[in-house]
Amino acid sequence: MKRGTRAVLWGTLSLLSGCALWSPGPQGDLTVGQGTVRTWRLEGRIAVRQPTGSESGQLEWQLQGRAEQHLELRSPLGTTVALVDSSPVQTHLTLSDHRDYRASDPTTLTQTVLGYALPLQGLPWWLRGRSDPALPVQVEWDTEHHPQRLSQQGWVMTYANWRVVGGEWLPGMIRLVREDLQIRIKVDHWVLEQQE
Repeated sequence: MKRGTRAVLWGTLSLLSGCALWSPGPQGDLTVGQGTVRTWRLEGRIAVRQPTGSESGQLEWQLQGRAEQHLELRSPLGTTVALVDSSPVQTHLTLSDHRDYRASDPTTLTQTVLGYALPLQGLPWWLRGRSDPALPVQVEWDTEHHPQRLSQQGWVMTYANWRVVGGEWLPGMIRLVREDLQIRIKVDHWVLEQQE
C-alpha cells in the first residue's frame, strides 16, 4: 500500500426490515428496533498521524456482540482500500487487489499491511467510551461524569461531544494515542440495532 493513502473505515449493517422501528437522534444518530443493542455502528471521519506521514478519510466501523468487528477502509472518493474482519481468534485483512492476510495478532497485522497499528482488540470498548473490564485501566472523568481520558494497554483515549443514542451515552470525538501514533475519529452518527 502506498504511503499517504487516505483510508476510510466502513462496516456494513443490514437494517431491520418490515415492521422494524427506528428513530433518528441528534446529528443523524439512529436506533433500529427495540430492546437490547445487538449491533453498534459508527460513521464518521478519521485522521492518522505518525512520523512517517498523515492520512485521513471517512470511517465506518461495526461491532456485533462483544468482539466481532467489520471495517472497510476506503479512499475519500469511495474506492475500497481494504476490508478488515476481526474476532478474538483471528483477523482477516483483504486489500483492494484481493491479496489476503490473516493473523492472530491484529495490531502487528495492521501495522505490517496498512502502515499503522489499529488497536482492534480495544476498539469494541474504546470507541464507545468504555474500558475493557478484564484489564487494568486509569480513567479521568469530565464534569458530566463521562470518561474524558482513559488509559489502557499502552493506549490513551480522550473523548468529547458526548450524546445520548438509544438510551446510551456515546462520544462524538475520540482520540487514540500510543507513543508517536495518533488516531482521531469524529463521529458523524451512530447507528444502534436493537433486538428484543
